[in-house]
Amino acid sequence: MMTTISNNEHWNNISVNQSFDIDDLFSSSFNFIHQNEYDNDFISIKNDNKEIVLSFENNQEYSQILPNNNSIQESQLLNLECRVCGASAQGYNFDQITCNSCKAFFRRNALRDMSKLQCRFSGSCIIDIYTRRQCTYCRLKKCFDIKMRKDWIRTDEEKQIRQFIKLTKEQKKINDQQSLINLPLIARKKKRLMIKLKSQELIVKPIYKMSHFGCNHILHDDDRILLNNINNAYESVVDKNDCSFINKYTSSTSFTQFINDERIVHETLIKFLKLIPEFKQLDIHDQILLIKSNFINIIHLHRILIENFQDCPNIGKHMSKWIDKDFHNQMARTRQYFYRFINYPILLKLTLIVFIFSINLSASCNNNQTYDYNNKRILYEFQNYYITILWRYLNYLFNEKQAIRAMETIVTQILRYQLLMVIMENSIRQSPDCNQFHSLMQSIFGLN
Repeated sequence: MMTTISNNEHWNNISVNQSFDIDDLFSSSFNFIHQNEYDNDFISIKNDNKEIVLSFENNQEYSQILPNNNSIQESQLLNLECRVCGASAQGYNFDQITCNSCKAFFRRNALRDMSKLQCRFSGSCIIDIYTRRQCTYCRLKKCFDIKMRKDWIRTDEEKQIRQFIKLTKEQKKINDQQSLINLPLIARKKKRLMIKLKSQELIVKPIYKMSHFGCNHILHDDDRILLNNINNAYESVVDKNDCSFINKYTSSTSFTQFINDERIVHETLIKFLKLIPEFKQLDIHDQILLIKSNFINIIHLHRILIENFQDCPNIGKHMSKWIDKDFHNQMARTRQYFYRFINYPILLKLTLIVFIFSINLSASCNNNQTYDYNNKRILYEFQNYYITILWRYLNYLFNEKQAIRAMETIVTQILRYQLLMVIMENSIRQSPDCNQFHSLMQSIFGLN
């Protein structure tokens, strides 16, 4: 008898680099290796005029999945090459690996009107470490060609707000110290203890209060690091060819084969979630229940990202045959709503994390099926935390009205997927070959 997803014997040892059966679904731990090429939705970080190298090393929890070898990390940094001029680079600036010279050049010139610049030659100068100062036009053009992002240059207003916040914090610290001096000895000790306990609570329990949900167009450095870590984790385990099997289908391809091939897509999403610190903190029982409860609704966002927001040309005729044409049309229409975020793929990666912590999200055709989680409170806290990050990121990208519409779109279409998956579940249960489905897919669709 095949082992099901409820078998947790090897959960902690799942492999990143190889396909796995349900028997080793939770086997072998991940050793994430930092990549040199990344998704074009990275976020630059500036702190006191110093650039922070964007990698898992910026976040203590994420750094646990990096090789603990300083010499390897140092050699990777030394081998970075500026994508503009080829000089030695130290990290990411404005979404691309660049040297300090090209970083400063882009900050000075990115907002200039390109039409007022002119190349003295043919408009295709070779830009390298020796010629980079000879042609402003071609150097700036190359910066844009490699997709450096001028929208990440802080405006004067943002700089003033940042400076104001810094001064406010410093003044508050001075005021607190001054107030302690004026208090009696016992009161001073009590206040110091309260301040210490409050700071410890913030470290142990990083769940934000509702006051943080206001419109805020400034994305804090901690948020930027977290989003980049999420992006790094996703890109480290996802192969953009994971859905290529559909292109090989013929008119005789069965629904059973499609469901079994979908196992590849589900496996990579599991690998991604295993790199999320909060998900890793859960016990194996709750991890498995979250996957069984939520995967059929969020897997479509994962597919959109893998397929790079492109429609698969052949899926329509196959799905119309396997289920019906109306089902395919509704799925395609729902998918189109998420195409609005084509320039912000990190939004969908963050949404995957938000909804994986949902409790009993699926509108399963088995109404008697419920899941008994060991620690619902921590699931609510983790989800609230990532909802807060999602909301702040939306307000960073859009104005308040657009952010509300974006959040409404995400939630509404996830619920639409939920209802459509009831139709697919019914078709799967009625399939005479459902016992031939891969054990992982049987578990996700509640067939065992």
